[in-house]
Amino acid sequence: MRMTTRGLYAIKAILSLVAISEEQKPVSLNKIAQIENLSPEFLQQIFYKLRKAGIIKSSRGPGGGFSLNKKPEEISAYDVLYAVGETLEIVPCASRRSTKKACSRFDTCYVGPFWKEMENIIVEYAKSKSLKDISLARAHPEVISD
Repeated sequence: MRMTTRGLYAIKAILSLVAISEEQKPVSLNKIAQIENLSPEFLQQIFYKLRKAGIIKSSRGPGGGFSLNKKPEEISAYDVLYAVGETLEIVPCASRRSTKKACSRFDTCYVGPFWKEMENIIVEYAKSKSLKDISLARAHPEVISD
């Protein structure tokens, strides 16, 4: 499995949004792009997908920008990754979301169930970590929990 740049940037950017947006005040896209050293254009594409998924909301005008649509503890890493199109698949033949047909030999393959179980563990882990959990670990690396 290899995370795409889109998935990496989505997690980085939304964690910056969590850190910056005190009292749910909107944060400009340019501010997040500058802090994380990301392309504002690419970040705009990511935030479009996050907004479409209902994870963030936007407001226009002076003082406008982006803010979370839910509390950080209600949004999982999986929610963010799924919204931007990450599949977290180990191999295409075992994926629950693959656009490719599953391998015709999957049911008789000795290795397929191993890949499927590994993928399930990764997905469940991503679902179990909220933005709040990750933010706390980011701010206090000595307090990393399982």
